[in-house]
Amino acid sequence: MLFAEIVAKFGFTEADAALIAPGLKASESFFPGVNGVFFLQDEFIRKYAAMAAVKPEHLEEIFQAKATLEADAAAVRLLWHYYYLLYRAENKLAPGQLPAIKQLQGAESGCFYFLLALAAYPDAVDLYQRKGYPENVLKDTLADMSVWVEHYKNQLGFAGLTSRILGWLQGHIQGDTFRLGRLQFKPYCKFFDRVEVYRSVGTGGTLALSAAGIRYNSRGLLYEPVIDRSERGTWISALQHTDSSVTGNPVAPDGYVRSEQITLPFNEWKKVLSASDPVIDIHIPAIGPMTVEACADSASRAVEFMQKFFPELKHRAFVCESWLLDNQFEQILSPESNILLFQRAGYLYPYPHKSEAVSRIFGENAENLGIDSLPQKSSLQKAAADFLIKGGTFRNGAMFLLLEDLPWGGNKYRQH
Repeated sequence: MLFAEIVAKFGFTEADAALIAPGLKASESFFPGVNGVFFLQDEFIRKYAAMAAVKPEHLEEIFQAKATLEADAAAVRLLWHYYYLLYRAENKLAPGQLPAIKQLQGAESGCFYFLLALAAYPDAVDLYQRKGYPENVLKDTLADMSVWVEHYKNQLGFAGLTSRILGWLQGHIQGDTFRLGRLQFKPYCKFFDRVEVYRSVGTGGTLALSAAGIRYNSRGLLYEPVIDRSERGTWISALQHTDSSVTGNPVAPDGYVRSEQITLPFNEWKKVLSASDPVIDIHIPAIGPMTVEACADSASRAVEFMQKFFPELKHRAFVCESWLLDNQFEQILSPESNILLFQRAGYLYPYPHKSEAVSRIFGENAENLGIDSLPQKSSLQKAAADFLIKGGTFRNGAMFLLLEDLPWGGNKYRQH
């Protein structure tokens, strides 16, 4: 099938067509034909979908959508070319660079991206075997696909994946993301350039200072133009180093930043974490309660795993950036909620990103609903809805936990 026909059928713009045109001849040279694509074979799909822990009922829905895709030669050819661009091309594209396919909707779109992710699962198995990573880690890590397949079934009505989640799963496939117990961890990360962290030589207390040039609102939260457009008390942080001290705006462990500056003498304070230091990034999969016990177990496993397989990285801390780290949850949740216990295990600080709280708490399309239409079945939904009704707006957040301050849990940073 001519590339021009595929471009016309799927409505690609000239820019999109130019983006995916490179490698077309190479892709064509080993295209096995519409009926020969290995990751469209039922046996392959069932084998690796089982490894991904996809539920049988969801897999059967995917098979139904696959039948529709297979009947369209242009769709199969495009699927193969996207596979080539993602995994086999000399200059590979990231999933986010692949043009959207507007003519594929719902179940067919979900199946398309599901198959693209599953196609690389043999590569992940090979990687784990070559590196000697434990088989149980492979099983748990690759099973994250099932979480997202079910998520989109519940939220959008089809079993499958979106292009966004195809991108997220690349870390699992390429050995950049590992699930170790309750939590997921990424080893190849550098500390976010938002704060510098110091430790008192005398007391062992920890204090973070904001990076320079960041605008905050009057409450000490990150200034968000859409949220704070009528805010009058904004201010911009400063950070100044001399040979003997550092002066800046302190960030409290609960994530609020003070406009009054303080000075830390270097003979009393030692820098322990700053931008570009190697850190272990935490992600929180939607697989159930994140109890202190479960998170502590995960953190312990992660340290052991990273020291064994990535000793050269010399990690300094755990970090996490998430809608779950909005310090405003302190105002609306029970003190013993798992969200707050998770927050208190680390040191919070503001981090710029649009919060996913509304869609994660109420559903994928919740932002299109009126406040009065939001579901209020769980205690979290009820508390979040009340917060929104009163005019609140959720924000993103981040936290760090120095590895030297393990074990996980407790309220160590807020005790000083």
